[in-house]
Amino acid sequence: MELIDKIILPQSAQHLLLLKYILVLTFILFISYASLLFGSFILSIIFEQKSKKQNNLTYKKVSIELIDLITFNKGIAFSLGIIPLLSSAFCYAQLLHLSGLIVTEAIFISTFLFFLALISIYTYKHAIHIKNALDVVKDYNPDGSESDVRNYLLKSSKIINASKILGLIFILLSTYLFIASVEFTQNPEKWTNSNNYSGVIFSFNAFINYIQFILISLGFTSLIILTKNRQAIEQEESYKNFIHNFSLKLGLISTITLPVIITITVITKSKYSLSYNLFSFTLIALILILFVSILLYVMLKQGKINYNFISILLFVLIIAFLIIKDQYAFNIAAKKQFVQLAANYESYQKKLLEETGLLKETISGEEIFNSKCIACHQFDKKVVGPPYNEVLPKYEGKMDELINFILNPVKVNPDYPSMPNQGLKPKEAEAVANYIMNTYKK
Repeated sequence: MELIDKIILPQSAQHLLLLKYILVLTFILFISYASLLFGSFILSIIFEQKSKKQNNLTYKKVSIELIDLITFNKGIAFSLGIIPLLSSAFCYAQLLHLSGLIVTEAIFISTFLFFLALISIYTYKHAIHIKNALDVVKDYNPDGSESDVRNYLLKSSKIINASKILGLIFILLSTYLFIASVEFTQNPEKWTNSNNYSGVIFSFNAFINYIQFILISLGFTSLIILTKNRQAIEQEESYKNFIHNFSLKLGLISTITLPVIITITVITKSKYSLSYNLFSFTLIALILILFVSILLYVMLKQGKINYNFISILLFVLIIAFLIIKDQYAFNIAAKKQFVQLAANYESYQKKLLEETGLLKETISGEEIFNSKCIACHQFDKKVVGPPYNEVLPKYEGKMDELINFILNPVKVNPDYPSMPNQGLKPKEAEAVANYIMNTYKK
């Protein structure tokens, strides 16, 4: 995007490091929220379909509770969904500036798709609540307005079907494009395909990382469902038991499968993005997953959810460590890019100071003397030119004349050849004159 390139300013090495930290924070916020939104929406659709086919009130209730799990506040959707996506896009725009990669554009498209997904998901939520209310009206007021109720039920059913299909398409496309873009930044071998989206989207690495995201979504959602259900005191015991069994089994299956997928993501990483830190954080994440799996198994066997909160905390840490692991891969993959950006910043800063007249260059007369003068001049003996202790006395108190002579040398003594013009700038000639005069006086 040319507009993005125009508003981007070169960043120093310190600023680039800060952008990397911001990127990690935005990923933790977005992945945690998006995984919960994705998991609750997918599961809500599944139970809504089951309730429709089997006319099961339990499935219907579960479907409503699932969609209410994360859509209780539109502000959260904006602050944990849209803003982190935009922040990550701008961070990548800075960190990958001059690389020619289309990652920033891809994430902006992902943001737009995610926004459409939110609209569809919230529409689905409101429609399913309206349909539930209309079902109650139809059951308790079968006379009089039955035809109107049926019409409204039909409309709400159509809205539910349309919104869930659109929401499913948009959230799948949005999250996949985001995951694929992030994975693409960690594979410099594929950067030659930076000018088209096929290099970003169609890769085994992107697909396997998306499977990892889905498993995280299902595992994390199952733990949050347990917490909400635990707080609902008015729920029937049989309904609570159903939620407990379903959530614990889903969470256990997800966490047991997750290490296999994580291992594959590491094995298939580009060799140019591997590091000890990547393996270290992967190992920590796998150990935490083992702990969560054990806790879920214990809760399932005991029929209690005493370890649910600690499991949620560990799962958030798993998400954080997996994100940090991927960012270490990005740091290694884009190391040359960061060096180039830091050098570009130094050039930009120097040019800016020159344009504003604030650049103060330090000119070393000694360095110039050693590079241009020492071959022909000494202070106490004749070389090609006369020794300085013979000629400098006449320039004491006349530094301007000495500087002019260095800038425009003329033949003075017939015993020596003419001094060639060294092509020095006035400031350089002044620095040389001061150096040789001060050295002569010492």
